[in-house]
Amino acid sequence: MINLDAYVIDFVNGNWLTLTMALGLLKIIAKATPWVFDDAIHTLLAGTFGLIKKPPVGVPPLKDRGELVE
Repeated sequence: MINLDAYVIDFVNGNWLTLTMALGLLKIIAKATPWVFDDAIHTLLAGTFGLIKKPPVGVPPLKDRGELVE
């Protein structure tokens, strides 16, 4: 079995700017089209590369901290 993990990681580390711009372009195209399938592809790829911002773990929501939420 061929182990491609090292090659993929090297490629992502060496081309992170290009991948970010390609995913940004894909998102623009996905939002411009009425189909849902291309939105799902963008979400899958962005999640794979870790570009989707996730909420920090351990920080409660504003309403649970007693702060006013408008």
